[in-house]
Amino acid sequence: MTANVIIMLAVALVAGGIGLWLLLRLRSRGTQQSRYAHGMTGMMALALGIILAIFGIAQWSWNSTP
Repeated sequence: MTANVIIMLAVALVAGGIGLWLLLRLRSRGTQQSRYAHGMTGMMALALGIILAIFGIAQWSWNSTP
């Protein structure tokens, strides 16, 4: 596993964690505007984490095949 793949998977983990945390904050009491902002940015961060994880795993599998 190369350093590029490790960095990509680490960023995916951080982005996914932040996205999940923001989506879980939707349960708290807040204004409608803050709930909308948390939902929008949480979904974008979670999507970024998923996409980076997919591409990181793909790069890892392409590099490990003989």
